[in-house]
Amino acid sequence: MRRPRFRSVLGALTLLLLPLAGVASPASAAARTSPAGPTSTVLPITWHADMAVDSVHRRLYIADIVTGSVLVTDFDGTLLRTLNGKPGAADLALSPDSRTLYVALSEGDAIAAVDTGTYREKARYATGTGTAPNRVALVGSTLWFSYGTDWETNIGSLTLSGATPKVRLAQVPEGTWGGPPMLLSSPAAPGVLVAAEQYLSTSTVTVYDVTSGKPVVTTSQDNPGTIGSIWDLALSPDAGTLFVVGGAPYNHLAFRLRDLALVHTYPTTTYPTAASVSVTGEIAAGVDNAYGQDIYLFRPGADAPSRVIDLEPGTGSELRPHGLIWSPDGSRLFALTRDDPGTLVLHVIPV
Repeated sequence: MRRPRFRSVLGALTLLLLPLAGVASPASAAARTSPAGPTSTVLPITWHADMAVDSVHRRLYIADIVTGSVLVTDFDGTLLRTLNGKPGAADLALSPDSRTLYVALSEGDAIAAVDTGTYREKARYATGTGTAPNRVALVGSTLWFSYGTDWETNIGSLTLSGATPKVRLAQVPEGTWGGPPMLLSSPAAPGVLVAAEQYLSTSTVTVYDVTSGKPVVTTSQDNPGTIGSIWDLALSPDAGTLFVVGGAPYNHLAFRLRDLALVHTYPTTTYPTAASVSVTGEIAAGVDNAYGQDIYLFRPGADAPSRVIDLEPGTGSELRPHGLIWSPDGSRLFALTRDDPGTLVLHVIPV
């Protein structure tokens, strides 16, 4: 049974090895601290794997791999219900019409399709014994998923069009990935699938063209920007820029998607863990900084943050990896923090 030990163990080792001397916040006089207004909700879980936002129903979905559940909140952070029976809920993808939420069941060897109107599971697609699907990304009518453990891992696809959905495994050469890679897609980049190594300290980012139904590498880089273990990925609204977040260097890096060339460095601090980009292009850059500022907001291409946010000052809480996501209209930012006892808190930040 796979638990999220791969992040906690590797992340802890990474942080222990990172140099601490001479680290300072880049916040300038032009930056301002967070105003009053954010709301906080203590959640009944101690971990999270992914979040998804639903603009139609104004819902936030939070997957928890440990309890095998998906929490549902409204946009004010109020917990509405818990969807149980989702073993190893490891990742989420929402259909373009927001009618279906796909959940990777890493301990159920399947992908669940949940009706967002009724919260009932309307289908469960088996991916094969021992596959343990880990990350998902929807490209057109195909749901791509990474699966497996250690070097026995690969990328598969679930074709949703047609009368009978079809699962295909082993879509890339064996040994390509050291663990099931993080996956990312965007409607603004039709036929494009981004994959990133999330288990090794030297990380690979690969961009695939999947229009043929088979992943074809268009560009790939090992350790782009000398980045360490990858914690998060995000795309700009036009999908032209890819943000790759790792524990080091102590900045948030932006790459041109088509060739993975570094195009901008957003100055933050130790240790980068999350990123999300709003519909207007505003960049939320999150760091694991227990007793300092947690989130830096940047305008595209800026060299200094326009706003700095400190969540739960003085409590020792830490922003979760992959713990930021914007509302679809960019009016609020959702953030997840976790403290030492393991309390998980959802913050809704008006912007």
